[in-house]
Amino acid sequence: MNDLLFDQINKLIADATFAQDNVRMLTLRAIKAELLKAKTAKNAEPLTKNKEFQILKKMVKQREESAKMYEDANRLELAANEKAEISILLEFLPEEVGVDEIEFAMATCGIDPYKENMGSIIKLIKEKYPTADGKLVADTVKSHLV
Repeated sequence: MNDLLFDQINKLIADATFAQDNVRMLTLRAIKAELLKAKTAKNAEPLTKNKEFQILKKMVKQREESAKMYEDANRLELAANEKAEISILLEFLPEEVGVDEIEFAMATCGIDPYKENMGSIIKLIKEKYPTADGKLVADTVKSHLV
């Protein structure tokens, strides 16, 4: 694990505790727990930035699903708490790659946009933008193939 990120989270936990910001403190502790779990898992490989981003994106997705379920059950206070946690998690994620960047990468990758090349094109785009949403990449590439 990147010790700088780990130290940063530890410092932020201390700051949130001192400020008595419980939502922030608990969210940061959850991040720390997930990173530690990934680091200490059986046969675990060293954490990379991309793996950390995957963990954080998974945490965001879980909270989005929970917020939707809470809203459907008319538990708005719980949904608001999930959304607050999402905003804290998003602080540690890079900006999402948009359709424009994917289209530009596709146009400049040097591979002809034919259906049989779809996998190669997606692979190159994912190498260039490892944090890009896979479904968005696939849908964008698919829409531009002949």
